[in-house]
Amino acid sequence: MEKHSALYNEAYQTLIQSTLFGDLDEGTIRGIMDECKEVSWKRGETIDPEIGMKSMYVIIKGRVKITQVDPESGRSIALFLLKEGDIFDVFSLLDGKEHIVFPIPLDHTSLLSIPLERAREWIEEHPEFNRAFLPYLGEQMRELEAFGQSLVFHDTTTRLANLILKHTQTCDIGDEHHYPVKLINNLSHESLAEMIGSVRSVVSTQMQKLKEEGVIISKRGHLAVENLEKLVKKCELFHSH
Repeated sequence: MEKHSALYNEAYQTLIQSTLFGDLDEGTIRGIMDECKEVSWKRGETIDPEIGMKSMYVIIKGRVKITQVDPESGRSIALFLLKEGDIFDVFSLLDGKEHIVFPIPLDHTSLLSIPLERAREWIEEHPEFNRAFLPYLGEQMRELEAFGQSLVFHDTTTRLANLILKHTQTCDIGDEHHYPVKLINNLSHESLAEMIGSVRSVVSTQMQKLKEEGVIISKRGHLAVENLEKLVKKCELFHSH
């Protein structure tokens, strides 16, 4: 990555604030950046599903949805929603085996890329990175586990409520005493459906019900929680009051 790039300073700030790179010293981070290639994706752009088998990508700006697609039905499911500071493909980084996933940029997205072999060397060369990488990997595995459990044990309403609650800033009351929802706040109902293993029409119906019940507010594609207690109840975190 060129030091005179317009993205350079933003990339550095993203890395030092990230879970994975934050414990590395400035010289190491800048050295890593020097080896990376700057990549830019447009919102909704079709990305080669095999790119994660060749390079590791670090998201600097924007969001990327990682999906799997059933070739027979065409239905897709979102495995991860990645944000600034996240990396992919973690699984190819670990074992180097074939892993076909479809990255879909949800915004104009800026990334850094580096060949997988060099990324693996980072783990060996920098114990600080390794110490952060293992918990990061564990967090992603737990997300997949929770997703699988939710598909089996919860109905669509509960899965949707859990998704919204997960991204609600419960300690941050915004305008008119509403709780802001981050990361998923302006996603389409189709994307929300992919994240809970449902379909767009069902999610649209459930979102309308949540609005009518005074649980959420959705204006011009931006989502906020109006009644946190009702939302928590729908997540089945408690059953009586």
